[in-house]
Amino acid sequence: MISARVLNRNPWLLWVASYAVWICIALVYAATMYRFGKLFYHPVTFWEELKVPLVNNLIFGTLTPIVIRTGLRYPLQRENWMSRAPLYVVGAIVFIAVHVLLRILTYPVVDNMTKQVFPVGWPLFERVFLWDLVEDCFYVYVPVLLLSHLVLYYHQSRQRGLQASQLQVRLVQVQLKALKSQLQPHFLFNTLHSISALMMIDVERADKMLSRLSDLLRMSLEGSSWQETTLNRELQFVNAYLEIEKMRLGERLTVRTAMEPCTLDARVPHLLLQPLVENAIRHGVSKMMERGEVWISSQRQDGQLHLQIGDNGPGFSATLRESSKHGLGIAVTQERLRGLYGSRQMLQIHSAPGKGTVVHICLPFDTSPAQPEYELEFIHGLV
Repeated sequence: MISARVLNRNPWLLWVASYAVWICIALVYAATMYRFGKLFYHPVTFWEELKVPLVNNLIFGTLTPIVIRTGLRYPLQRENWMSRAPLYVVGAIVFIAVHVLLRILTYPVVDNMTKQVFPVGWPLFERVFLWDLVEDCFYVYVPVLLLSHLVLYYHQSRQRGLQASQLQVRLVQVQLKALKSQLQPHFLFNTLHSISALMMIDVERADKMLSRLSDLLRMSLEGSSWQETTLNRELQFVNAYLEIEKMRLGERLTVRTAMEPCTLDARVPHLLLQPLVENAIRHGVSKMMERGEVWISSQRQDGQLHLQIGDNGPGFSATLRESSKHGLGIAVTQERLRGLYGSRQMLQIHSAPGKGTVVHICLPFDTSPAQPEYELEFIHGLV
């Protein structure tokens, strides 16, 4: 179906389609009548059968775009049908009158009995008008007018669907931005608290932590409008955060990574890893007297990106896991994953008392270009 937008962009297309349709109808009608004539031994040629329908339909082909344009511009709707209906009746009369006038002016009207040509004038006009009244109105004018309304309603329906989709996308973007904004002050507060505690013990280390925090803030501000980035950039951000934590915890914290090289260009939500690593340190390593360990791994499998963030901390039971809602980091991460990927994502938490905690995330594997690279070197030494 030709949409209203296409008609506005290519007005000639409506005229081409109109003539093509009406000429085809004339050809089909003439072929049918010619076939019937041969069956009943009427010596009539195909051209003789075609002439009158072709003239009529070429006139209809000329008037049809005008009727369609009128219907599109002045549609019959619930709030205006009482005022528009009389106009449509007047339009039908004008349509029939113009058709009849063009018909008698372009092709002679012949009496089938006497084979005499009727003279052009009011008697002929009146006779043909009354003869064509029902056919022109109900078989041509009304169907064409209905077609214009179908085109209009189809276009409006698509527009409403498009606007609804755009509103839904904008709503999801706003929700994701709001969720992400909850994480930034969260880790900033915790980092500042760590720096404040360290300043009482080691001013030099606290100064280094402030320097790394400025890098973190710069990366966070640079990506404030991003929803997705690459796994490699997420690792850069997490490594900057882990440097701060290693300054605070010293030898008590060991970090191990096992990243498949093919996964480093995969797209992941911005600020995906940092809150999960922070949870592993706060609820795992920091509660241990001996050395604690945090590990991060990535793997591509069956078109999916699998990420794991784990620790060897005290862990917790399933009952505690359900009641605590896993903290702000986990809760916000789950909401963001649902908003970005819908049912194509998965986040699972595996934990048991005395056996540590592992967060397993599964995302669609996508390496299409994301945001520009951070202007920071990849931080080594966290192996």
